[in-house]
Amino acid sequence: MKNFISRLLTALAAGALAIATVVATSSPAQADVDAYTPHGGPMVGLTGDYVDFTFNEAGQTFNCGNFDMSGTIPNAGASRFFGAPATTWGQVVHGGCTNPIIGDSTFDPIGAWQFAITGPEVGSVSPAAFTNVALFVQAADCAFNIAGDVSGVFDDATGVFTSTGSSLVVTDTPTGFICPILGFEQGHTVSMSGSWTITGLTITNP
Repeated sequence: MKNFISRLLTALAAGALAIATVVATSSPAQADVDAYTPHGGPMVGLTGDYVDFTFNEAGQTFNCGNFDMSGTIPNAGASRFFGAPATTWGQVVHGGCTNPIIGDSTFDPIGAWQFAITGPEVGSVSPAAFTNVALFVQAADCAFNIAGDVSGVFDDATGVFTSTGSSLVVTDTPTGFICPILGFEQGHTVSMSGSWTITGLTITNP
């Protein structure tokens, strides 16, 4: 009986060691799947050409000839989970925006926008997004705020981010007598389309 118990305890100890070994060797691999690393900086630039804002329910589109930003890479070279920011844009310089009915309008960025990789790279392309996007819009005498995220893909080989969708909405009640005439209302959705070239940033997985 003592020999049986001794053999049983030895087998259980060996099994526990095998499980611990598997866990220890598999955890980093799992972390690798869910992480990425931005390289470059510390300063990064973003050059946007022909960026459009379309207010879907109102059927109004504003064309911005330039929409450029500058910022930094926090902790460049450090791995982070998908969705954590690769860059923070602290300064935004953009050209005028115009609408064929309303004419010249302003889209002034608010706060610090961010750029994040949201999934694993395939070839040189990664899913990515602008996050914490917020702007104050002045169109004729109509004024309001929009906010949300802009999703897209980032090509590491060319440095180009191309938008594919957005969750931007009008976040407050537009002020100005012309707002109802133009069709702007709180809660309406806004599409931000275009492409931007990011300089000073490359991505690796993890």
